[in-house]
Order: sequence, then C-alpha cells, then structure tokens
Amino acid sequence: MKRFFALCILLPSLGSVAVHHTAAAQTMLDNSAQKASPFVKETLKSLTTRFPSAHPKFRKLSVHTNSDKKQVVCGQVSLSENKTPAEDSFLSFGASEDSEQPVVYEARPIPSTLDSREANQWINHGADLEELEELGCVPEGSYRQYGDSLNKVLQEHKINTTR
Repeated sequence: MKRFFALCILLPSLGSVAVHHTAAAQTMLDNSAQKASPFVKETLKSLTTRFPSAHPKFRKLSVHTNSDKKQVVCGQVSLSENKTPAEDSFLSFGASEDSEQPVVYEARPIPSTLDSREANQWINHGADLEELEELGCVPEGSYRQYGDSLNKVLQEHKINTTR
C-alpha cells in the first residue's frame, strides 16, 4: 500500500518534469510558431533531439502544403549558445509530412580552390539545398546558382591541373 501511495505521488511529478524539459528545449525567437500544428511541433522536437549538445533556437517558421496536400514546414535554426544568435549562425531547414527527417542546410561559401577529393562533399552538401528548394523553403534557382558556382570552381581546378 505504501508503494502504491508513493507511486501515485511520484508519477505525476515525473511527468511534469518531462513536459517542462521538452518545452525548455525549443526556443522560439519570434512568434512564428504561435499556432503550430502537431506536425510542426514534432519537427521542432526532432531537430532539438538531432542536435543534443546545442540548445536550438528557431525563427521564421512558415507552413504551406505541397502538391500532395501534405504540410511542409520551413524555417531557420541556430545552434549558437548566445541568447541572441548572430544572423549568420542560422541554418535553413525544411520538412514534409511524408519525410523521415527534416533537411538542414548550412550555407557555407564555396572555397575559391577545391581539391578533386573534396568535390563529392560539396556536391552532397548541395543536395540538401536542392531538397529545400523542392520543398519550397528557399527561393527557386538557389540550387542552380550553387551548382553554377561549384562548377566554376571545379572547372578552374581542372584548367589549372592540366597546365
């Protein structure tokens, strides 16, 4: 009987601790998630657990539907430890209801020279941008612009190598 009584007291308090922890892990820097759907909340939670060592801060959330009538959420996330993160610390992200994981793209400038062994890494990096463009989270043509810049650097490397 004492064990049952102790469980009745402990279980509700454990539940409130878990709820409090989840709510504290997702920081919104603007009011863009004020009336977020369960899908949006689940996406934010997924991103929070994806970066466990950081305390992600979200902003500029927007939701629209794709051609399959599925919800798509787009926004920006910062992994900076600062209370007010710098503008350049934000990464674009997007997710669709029918996707497994949100796509996160870190906009990094392409170096002026690339080793041929690094080319695949930069091509794969661009794939995230392409997916965000397909989701409607970045302006149309962003991936093409990225690809053109990357091709220019790779072409320059090829010309310098053959001389």
